[in-house]
Amino acid sequence: MGKNKRVDFLERRKKFINQEFKTPVKQVLSYLWEYRKTFVIILIFGFFQSILFLTFPLFLGPAMDILVNPSIPIENIFPIILSVIFIQGFVGILFGIRIYTNRWIGARVIYNLRNDLFSTIQIMSWSWLDKNKTGELISRTTSDVNLLKEFLGNSLQYFIGECVTFSFSFLILSIINKELALFVLVISPALFYVLFIFRKKLRPVFKKSRKTYADLTHIIQENVQGITVVKSFGREVHEIKNFTKKNNSYFNDSMGIIKLQATFDPIIHLIDNIAFLIVILFGGFLVLSNSMSFGDLFAFVMVLNFSVGPLYYISRFLGNMPQISETCERVTHILNSGINVEEKQNAINMPSIKGEIEFKNVYFNFNQERDYYILKNINFKVKPGENIAILGPTGSGKSALVKLIPRFYDVSKGQILIDGINIKDVTFKSLRKQIGYVSQEHLLFSRSIKENITFGNKEIGLDGIKKVARASDIHQFIEEELPENYDTIVSERGMTLSGGQKQRIAIARALAIKPKILILDDATSSVDVDTEYRIQKHFKEVFKDSTTFLITQRLSSVRNADRIIILENGEVSQIGTHEELMEQDFGIYKKLYLTLKVEERA
Repeated sequence: MGKNKRVDFLERRKKFINQEFKTPVKQVLSYLWEYRKTFVIILIFGFFQSILFLTFPLFLGPAMDILVNPSIPIENIFPIILSVIFIQGFVGILFGIRIYTNRWIGARVIYNLRNDLFSTIQIMSWSWLDKNKTGELISRTTSDVNLLKEFLGNSLQYFIGECVTFSFSFLILSIINKELALFVLVISPALFYVLFIFRKKLRPVFKKSRKTYADLTHIIQENVQGITVVKSFGREVHEIKNFTKKNNSYFNDSMGIIKLQATFDPIIHLIDNIAFLIVILFGGFLVLSNSMSFGDLFAFVMVLNFSVGPLYYISRFLGNMPQISETCERVTHILNSGINVEEKQNAINMPSIKGEIEFKNVYFNFNQERDYYILKNINFKVKPGENIAILGPTGSGKSALVKLIPRFYDVSKGQILIDGINIKDVTFKSLRKQIGYVSQEHLLFSRSIKENITFGNKEIGLDGIKKVARASDIHQFIEEELPENYDTIVSERGMTLSGGQKQRIAIARALAIKPKILILDDATSSVDVDTEYRIQKHFKEVFKDSTTFLITQRLSSVRNADRIIILENGEVSQIGTHEELMEQDFGIYKKLYLTLKVEERA
């Protein structure tokens, strides 16, 4: 994102968080403010288009009087025809300008909205991402935005234009014949009452439909990502049934909307037909009593007919507003989301890290509202260049601990200092660009091997890429096995590579930023013991000055660490070298080590 666009996004986000908008619809409409001048100009064009368009029946009325009255020379009709052609041609030009400009405004607004949604997701904290389903986010940033595209780029402008057309049509009806126009006016309250009931019933149905659609999207996304797991357990039929069940729910919700539309649309048509019937009957009586000419009645019916289109559009727009309102609410939920881990306003840039890390009385809880801590009273200090292994039972807080260092999560209490500086006092970018983090998930992008490795550092160069690839023991495979070497495109989620190969590329990606702190969160679980040994050996040679945190179940890695931190129930129970901890009978390290040793032999 460019600097100016980022500033615009942050300014808009500040307004959103301050809740300056009373409703989600008003918040989404605020995106039109940037184009307000163009929007107003197009409204003025629509105003003149409506006036000129409605003059058509006023010309046809006198034309019909000429045709039905032999005493009036037929030549008098030609000026009327020429006037109609000229005016309607000009109406067509205005209409074309409006279509283009409306769509341009809508496209620009949606462009900004989609950028802001994506940017918001990018800056959200890990805890927020943990709570929001991927399918839900995809649904809101794709299908919901597409619904708003039609609303902002077409429907809103036309709604305002059709309101103007309908208002002018009623004014012209009153000019032609006040008594007849009064009959039409009496019908209007019934129409708007029907629309009110329709909107009231539609909103909860549409809200349920969008929720079901988001769940459906989540199932698709989750199953596509986990298709190998589904197949390996032979669960295809079960997943198809599960998807079909949710798809049926979405179908039923959609049919609920269709049934409401099928119920209310005929009622609107019935009210409209009643209005026409009254006009024809009462208008015919006025013509027969010479209170109204046939041409005036013809013009009245034509204007009334022209007002039907705007009336239907207005009714449809108002009927769809519950959908728009619910969609705006779903989209603004993302835009207005708070960030749990925020950068201080006066945050400084982190100086070049030496690698000293200190945990001082650190407590951590994923849910700040609950008085239950995942980590409790964590205190230890790591020297620059030290290799630290973290070991502990499942659920002891190992991953949570290392994720606090790059501020993926914030400590609930206490401090984390790097080179004596509180990590809360520095900018995210200056901190994280010096910390390499590799998890066991090792996600790769659908790009070349080279682009995946240089994801965090575009300036590294080919020699640097090969250096980190050798350090992660993947260079030989890339050079000898892949058809285009480092330019080979990785398929979606890296499915053309084995788990160990993807893991080593992910490690190379972390090493490419030349980190002063390297965190390997079970990052070598998919590689064999010999490969892990070679990777560890390369680390010591190439990144001997980097402080390393290693979460692993491999005995060789644990044993070769400078120090080992043992976590138990969220607390540090032991710290020391392998030899020191093996001499202690009171801690759990010796028991864990012997258990792992038995498992490794087995």
